[in-house]
Amino acid sequence: MRRSAALAAVAVAAAFTLTACGAAGSSPGACDTDQGTLTLGLVAPLSGELASVGAGMRNGADLAVREANDQCAVPGYRLVLDARDDRADPATGVEAARALVANPDLIGVVGTYNSSTAQAVQPVLGDAGVVQVSPGNTNISLTRGANPVTAPLRQYQTYFRVVATDAVQGPLAANHLAATGRTRVAVVSDGNTYGEGIATEFVKQFQTRGGQVVLRQTLPAAAPAAARDAAVAAVRAARPQAVFYGGEYPAGGPLSEALAGEAGPVMGGDGMVNPGYAAAGGREGDLGTSVGAPPETLPGARAFVQAYRQAGYREDFGEYGAFSYDAANVVLGAVGSVVTGRGGGEWSTDQRPAVDQAVQSWDADGVTGNISFDRFGDVGSDSVTVYRLVGGRWIPERTQP
Repeated sequence: MRRSAALAAVAVAAAFTLTACGAAGSSPGACDTDQGTLTLGLVAPLSGELASVGAGMRNGADLAVREANDQCAVPGYRLVLDARDDRADPATGVEAARALVANPDLIGVVGTYNSSTAQAVQPVLGDAGVVQVSPGNTNISLTRGANPVTAPLRQYQTYFRVVATDAVQGPLAANHLAATGRTRVAVVSDGNTYGEGIATEFVKQFQTRGGQVVLRQTLPAAAPAAARDAAVAAVRAARPQAVFYGGEYPAGGPLSEALAGEAGPVMGGDGMVNPGYAAAGGREGDLGTSVGAPPETLPGARAFVQAYRQAGYREDFGEYGAFSYDAANVVLGAVGSVVTGRGGGEWSTDQRPAVDQAVQSWDADGVTGNISFDRFGDVGSDSVTVYRLVGGRWIPERTQP
């Protein structure tokens, strides 16, 4: 990217930092929108067991679009959000992505949440040259390829994410359990991309700390009752001091309930740290890690929380609403820099590569922290928080770094 374009992207980034969440700027309806409408896409689980996660993502992106319109962020255009439901299913995600890229006014996509869905969506958006910024994917291979250590390979130059990967979450969970004196752990995972990835990273670090993995078992989330009962019996027989679960809260909660504390606390990653975990059967004292610091604790996020509540969304922003807000603002800011850099004018799909480059050059403070991307598309910030379930609520214990 030419230096002038890079500086333009940073300038727009700074403008977003100053004007986000209701700061002084243009009044609604005062912007020139004679050029028409541009669409920001979103792909997320808007139905099914993970619908609460998807709702927070959709609302966070929607808030960013509303504010961008109020601030005339893309000269000449009105911005709209086109939110598509992937049902946490890769095939459905592909259908959603194909529908979005058929729109020549699509400027970028926020999503997905599930790493397995991202694997299917990446090539669709990548082939179309559409930038994708994920507020939730954590599997390492999405940016580093199948061999992230020995031969890292970025397959899709259009793919970015604003959250830390499982290479940070898994080891932090292992270190936390090891620090509590637990040396024997059972590991159960759901067989999906996210669950297997974070479980693998946990195992590597726990063994490095001298811990013993007394059981390593795959239990699909949709496994029949007999298989679940057999898995619970196997965990109990292994006599662990804790259980690490690689998967999502709708299956993790029932596992914890079935174990009834007989194998120590159940610990998982960000897929577990959801308000629905306790209702699904999660037990007092269970542990989890989640990307970033709690939004309520970040000075930069306080305005976001206030603006979100004032917007009147029915659903809470959850674990990923703030990240989705940041991801949307990265795309919108990049598009604004490209359109402004060309002196305004009509949008066309041949500007998509310039948007990709503007995102790659992004460097600005978001509500979740500073956002910039390395050569793989991973965010520079890698903070992760450890939570404990207390009174049915996830309470933060510590954030690293």
